[in-house]
Amino acid sequence: MSKIHIDDETLRPAPRRSNDRVEEIGLGVLGVVLLVGGWEYAAYAGWLNPVIVSSPSAIAQAFARQWQSGDLMKDLGISLAEFAIGFSLSLVVGLALGVAMGMSRWVEYAADPFIWFLYASPLIAFYPLIIVWLGFGSTTVIALTFLLTFVTIAVNTMAGVRSVDPQLIRAVRAFGGSRLDVVAKVVLPASVPLVLAGVRIGLGRALIGVILGEMFSSNGGLGYHISFYGAHLKTADLFVPLTTVVVIGVVMTRICAVFERRFLAWRN
Repeated sequence: MSKIHIDDETLRPAPRRSNDRVEEIGLGVLGVVLLVGGWEYAAYAGWLNPVIVSSPSAIAQAFARQWQSGDLMKDLGISLAEFAIGFSLSLVVGLALGVAMGMSRWVEYAADPFIWFLYASPLIAFYPLIIVWLGFGSTTVIALTFLLTFVTIAVNTMAGVRSVDPQLIRAVRAFGGSRLDVVAKVVLPASVPLVLAGVRIGLGRALIGVILGEMFSSNGGLGYHISFYGAHLKTADLFVPLTTVVVIGVVMTRICAVFERRFLAWRN
């Protein structure tokens, strides 16, 4: 029986064509257009209850009203400020604690019960207690954002530090490198993939924390008006801050992907 020879070249994926990106974007835009068009037609034909799902044209009118009145930009500013503060605190504390836990068993043993308690417990159940401690307003929103985010960053950072080859650390120390040299030249570059994974997950959790906090303990922000419009059955108005939150999440994810590529290039 003759043997069939399979060239290795046939097993390799076909190279990406230059117009694949254009095709991807075009199909994505087409899908959105078909969805919005079908939604608008269904609402126009009376197939949908406008109180429940509204319509794209009504949402566009609500967006114009909120933009002209300045309410949308005011809410956006409040939510972004709370997000920036909460996520920045989470990033600083999470990275520092994760590196310390990864490099010292003593720190890990001391912090481990608290880390896993916060990671495993449904923090939203402690929300009434947080309000009692901190009151209503931005402080509570920032605290919830921090608690929902920093644990993920710390755990991923610790895992990244633990994945570093010990031979590399010993090599730096053999050449007289300090502990700071070990962290800056070996630990951080080698742990970048897992650290960035934690940061990417943390972005989503931070956004969730801001919206949840504003829905229950604030009188401003995108989350507050999502709750307000929903309670008053103003569905078209509700979709404006809701869509804004989705857009913010997508933009932040894309920005994180850009930074991830740059950090990976620096690592290599």
